[in-house]
Amino acid sequence: MLGTKNIPRTRKSVESMFAQLGGYAKRAWKSDYARFMEMHKTLEPYLKEQFGDGKRLRGETVNGKVPTTLRLSAALRFWCGAPVYDIILSHGLGRQTIYNSIYGCANAINKCPDMDFNAFGAPFPSQEEQHEIAAGFRAKSAADCHQIMLAVDGMLVWTNQPSKEDCQDLNIGERNFHCYRKDKFGVLLMAGCDHRCKFRWADVKHPGCTSDYTAFVTSQLGMDLMHPDQDIVADGLTMIGDNAFVETDTMAIPIPGKYLSRYQDAYNFYLSQIRITIERAFGILVHRFGILRSPMSVSIKKVPAIVMCLMRLHNYYIDHCGRKCESPWVEDKRRIQYRAWRSKSRAVTLNKDRTPEDLLGLATILTT
Repeated sequence: MLGTKNIPRTRKSVESMFAQLGGYAKRAWKSDYARFMEMHKTLEPYLKEQFGDGKRLRGETVNGKVPTTLRLSAALRFWCGAPVYDIILSHGLGRQTIYNSIYGCANAINKCPDMDFNAFGAPFPSQEEQHEIAAGFRAKSAADCHQIMLAVDGMLVWTNQPSKEDCQDLNIGERNFHCYRKDKFGVLLMAGCDHRCKFRWADVKHPGCTSDYTAFVTSQLGMDLMHPDQDIVADGLTMIGDNAFVETDTMAIPIPGKYLSRYQDAYNFYLSQIRITIERAFGILVHRFGILRSPMSVSIKKVPAIVMCLMRLHNYYIDHCGRKCESPWVEDKRRIQYRAWRSKSRAVTLNKDRTPEDLLGLATILTT
């Protein structure tokens, strides 16, 4: 007998699943039902473009069409960390239908202009947006830093060992996807975020063994910044990164070394206070989408599209779902102040508000 037997399944309603889970639904989908339907309304034209009218080429199934709401729900549950076999039971969908929904929804989200990183679909913030970001960072900085427009860093996206067929198609060896420092297979995500932990630039084109610096300078942004007459970064503004990068006119990094002067220590202190924003953005992204906390069980060729989709959803959730990301800054400041107070190797004077007065006075190097 040719082909596979159709397993009778009952399509579940997204509304009924939200109702059954109650308050836990927000953990499962990272949004409530009203926000979910709002997102579906935004994506509906692009979902229909991906899935058509829902009919199969070889005829109708006993289970009927799959609505786009159910496809989006299954994709979100998968990205949030739910196993495929649990989604089969909860949604009444077949395994292949779920994977088709995952890839189709990712393509729809990446095509939707309402979920672009920047205005008009630009891959990098415009100079006007850069000044807005710099003002946001300045409001967060205890040293009144007004020159920073983007925090940049890299993160390994954990995957299974890629197949030989995929590596041959990509013309990249299997071992190149292995990160020896973390002993994991994956691809390198380079990204930059603003003061609200929203991603404003990203590049997912390098295997896991690539260093952050190499990935950055060989990205389209890195190559464009090498031109002497580049006008990508506004005058007087700069990006910030860690010591994996190299200091340039458009990139500020901490001063390396152990025995630093008080001025240099002040510079590193307040630079790190802003640079940690990208670490927080990665942490929120991984905590929000459980698929990133274990090896991604999809083809290595589909990983970049899924990662870009998750970053767009991350930005969408910050804008539309739940509280904003500004509040952790208060706790971050307290931790920094407490560690400065605990430091015994440096003479740091704290005022009654537990603010390091000496460092505040020396941080003018960042604002001049």
